[in-house]
Parts: sequence; C-alpha cells; structure tokens
Amino acid sequence: MTLDRMRCMVVTVMTVAVRFRRFTTNFILGFSLFSGSSVSFAQTPLDGVVVSDSHAAVRAGMDILEQGGNAVDAAVATAFALAVVEPASSGLGGGGVMVVYQSREKKAHTLDFTAVSPAAAAPGLYRTEDGARAGRLETGALAVAVPGSVAGLTEALKRFGSLPLETVLAPAIRHAAEGARVTPRLRQVVEENLSLLRQRANFSRIFLKGSGAPHEVGETVRQPELAETLKTIAREGAAGFYEGAVGQSIAARIKNGGGTVTLDDLNSYKPVWRRPLIGRYRDTTVITAPPPSAGGVALVGLLNVMEGYGPDQFRHNSGAYLHLVAETTKAGTRDLVEWLGDPDSNEVPVQRITSRERASAVRRQISMDLAARRTVATWTARKRRRSGAQHVSVLDGDGNAVSMSLAIGNPFGAKVLVRGTGVILNNQMRDFSLPGGLGGSADDAPNVLKPRSRPANSLTPAILLRDGRPVLIIGASGGSQTTGAVLQTILNVVDFRMPLTEALAAARIHVTTDVPPTVEVETSVSDEAVAALEEKGHTVRRRRLRGAVQAIGVEGRSITGASDPRGSEAAP
Repeated sequence: MTLDRMRCMVVTVMTVAVRFRRFTTNFILGFSLFSGSSVSFAQTPLDGVVVSDSHAAVRAGMDILEQGGNAVDAAVATAFALAVVEPASSGLGGGGVMVVYQSREKKAHTLDFTAVSPAAAAPGLYRTEDGARAGRLETGALAVAVPGSVAGLTEALKRFGSLPLETVLAPAIRHAAEGARVTPRLRQVVEENLSLLRQRANFSRIFLKGSGAPHEVGETVRQPELAETLKTIAREGAAGFYEGAVGQSIAARIKNGGGTVTLDDLNSYKPVWRRPLIGRYRDTTVITAPPPSAGGVALVGLLNVMEGYGPDQFRHNSGAYLHLVAETTKAGTRDLVEWLGDPDSNEVPVQRITSRERASAVRRQISMDLAARRTVATWTARKRRRSGAQHVSVLDGDGNAVSMSLAIGNPFGAKVLVRGTGVILNNQMRDFSLPGGLGGSADDAPNVLKPRSRPANSLTPAILLRDGRPVLIIGASGGSQTTGAVLQTILNVVDFRMPLTEALAAARIHVTTDVPPTVEVETSVSDEAVAALEEKGHTVRRRRLRGAVQAIGVEGRSITGASDPRGSEAAP
C-alpha cells in the first residue's frame, strides 16, 4: 500500500467529524476539542502518519505525504504551518531540534537549529548596579536570540527532502493568506497577555479585534505579511529570511528596541548537524538529541537509572512507583547543570553523564523509604509558568521517522512582532544563566551567557527502535516539564505495555526546582498514592500539568498516533 491512498483528515469543530477519502485501511478515531481527550488513530498496514497538537498543521503534513513526500518533507511542512496556526508557541523567529531516522540505511541524524546569542551579547546588558534586570531576558529586543527555524528547516529539506520548497511551504502560505482559526490554546495565551499585547500595535492589529478584545475560538485570523515572508522563503530559501528586506527589517526592529542582534548575526547563522545521542532501554534503542539539548541527555541518563528496577516490582502510579520516579529525577539530574551548555564552546562529558556506571551511582543515592531534599537541575536563568513550544512526530510509508521539537521561548516569545514581515521573535536569551546572581552561575559555567553561543534547552525529541525499526516516535512541549513527560510516557509504553493513547493520557508527576522540591501530581493520582508520597517525606501538590506529548507507536504492521489531551487544541 502506498501513501497516495491516504487523504488527510478534515476536522470540523461543530460536528467533530473526521473524513478520509480513498483510504481503505482500518481507522479508529477518538477526538473532542472540548473534552480534552486525545486524537488517536490506528492503521493496518503501515502508512504515513503526522502528529502534532494542531489539526491544521497535521493536515499540512499529510497533504505533503499524499503528494509523495517523505517524513522530512512532511515534518518541515507541519513546522511551517505551525508558525501560522500556533504563532504563540512556534514560528519563523524561533528555533528547534530535529532527529531523523533513515529506515533503509539504518542511520540516525540530529539537526540543531536552536537560537544563538548575538555577537554583542554580554551579561552586563542584563544587570544594573542594583542587580539583575530579569525582564530584559524575557520581553523586548534584548531578549531576542538569533533565530534558527528557517535555516534549520530548509537545511533539513535540502539534505533529506524529496519535494520542492515551494510545494512544502504551500499549506503554510495558504493558512497565512486565507486565515487560520483561533484555537482554545491561542485564545487562552492572548487573554493571559492581553494588557501587554494591547500596548504593541503590531500584535494588536493581527491578534486582537478593533475593539481590543481577543478573537473568539473558531474565528479566523489572517496574517498577510507573514504570507509574503513565506512566499519570499519559498522563492529564495533561507536567504529570503536572513538577508534582503526581511533580514533588514528584523535587524532594524531589534536595533530600534535596544537589542543586539544585527544583520551580520542573521547572515552568519548556521544550523549544525550533530552526532545523535544513542542509548538503550530494555530491548529498545533510544535516539535523541545531544547537547545543547539538556532534555536528551537527561532522558538517556534517567532511563539508565530506571532500567535497574524491574517493572514487575511496581504497580503503575502507586505511591512506591511515583516515589521512585521522583527520586530518580532528583538524583539523576542534580549535577547536570554543572556540565551542560553549548558543546561548541564547552567540553560536555556526554559519555560520562549517560554511562551505566553513573546510573549505578545514582541508584545508590536513592532511598525507597525516604524522600531526599535535593533539587532537580534547572538549566535556565528563570523559572517559567508556560513555554512557547511545539512537537511534531512523523513516520512515512518507508519507515523513515522524524521527531522534531520547536521553541520560541515564552508564549509569543519576546513579544516583538516585526512589522511588514509578520515574524514573531523568540526570547531565548532567557535560557542562558548569568554569572553571579540570576541563575546562580559561576563565570565559567557551561550555560553562562556568552557571545554566539547556544543555551541549554529542555527539548527532548526521541525515536525508539526495536530490531532497527521505529517503534516509538515521541517528544513533548511544556518547558521544564518536557523531559519528565517524555520519560513517563516511554515507561508507560515499554514497561507497562499500555496502548499509546492510554500511555499519553495517564496521570503524571513533575518535580519542581523549589528548595525543597515539590512533587506536583495530576488530579487522577489516587489519594492512597499521595498519602504514601507524603509519608515518605514529599511535599505534594495536585495540579494540572502542561507537558503535551505527541507520539507515534508502531507494533507490527499497525501504527497508532496520539496527541496529548493536555495539548493546545484542548480547552485550557
């Protein structure tokens, strides 16, 4: 069976209906925009699947697969579409990481297109005699790092794609020109930032009504300037973004706002192909992103620790099991902050961090009876309630896989929209730590702010193989909760043999960076488990977690794709 037999799905909000044309395999769907249930489907035999938490973006990727594109073509199309339909959590002004697996060649590749600090970046710009000016890392032109999304996506397409850039960008251009519907998540983010957006005319004229009120869910927002920028990229490639009128407009806007990103910084940006980080868990091979992805390193290290415990020792989400996950997280990440940063300017001991010897040492630190007061690692200067991120998982009909995480920083990034381009700029300077005060870092710490450096990030894209074939393509959004969400979902699938949709929906925990840390548990965790955690000395708080996993599972000739019910199209 070939991919051209699959038509992309059409989701209508009013009827919650799904339509497939010329598709003959068995298909199961469960979906509700407003109940918070996940999108899921199963196929037999193997065909291509695209998963993200935006239906419009998924359709863009599926359109490309239908036209004969491969996994990278579809992933790039989905990412560009997300820049239009979910502009608060990804975009041309952000960055990301892509993990690619070529099934026939049995080769893995990682492309790092995360944002880079400008040449003129200096810690002193974010400090005064009275201390740190944290706001400068969060909002405004000084918070902007050199964006990498356009360079990275076009580079991936150039190396592994099979369709022209114009074809891959067509869905995104259409959404920008004709309009995209406001999702519940976008409406929520606009409401949360309403006063700030009202002060910014460029945001107001696009994302607010003439009255200054937010658009309602389901209403259409057009972005004609962004459409023109996308058309320029389609014609000229990455140069159409980093050079010429678009690049000049970005540099001028940042300069006028007091930032330091220049046209030379934009022209100098290059994505980096890095050697993937490869580990093992039980009978699977785990492929993920190396530094500056702290998430990938943490994931492999934590799985190494968890492998020392048999899954038959614990009942899922029992007090004993959740205690083990919490203590593994604390002990397994505690010292990573001392090592992780830009590998191009620091010697990062990845082999040591992800070794079985270190995992054994971590297990010796864990008591099954008592909660340690040690904290988990934080790689950034600021704690954040929300993050601007997206994840895309893709599998094509030849078994090629892509796991790609995208980020713009906080929702709407630095709150800087470049007039005439429609581009929203990141605030990923916040991901650096500052020497001394904010972030508590030494002058020579790996993640301390330096010129032309990439900050550590929590992105955790991963592909799991069994016998050389993808069995799980996974990643998440959610800031500091990202790695924990991916870890617990992998444990649910591999150790507890849960169906993928159940694995994503299952209650999770998150260990905060507070001193002492708090174990945040979702509401469906039993009172018995909470009491057991408290008896072991944990401070426990119930809350809804935001880590949203996007995953594809393969079992034999059957595919299951699932989008986390915590995702952006679900009501907040």
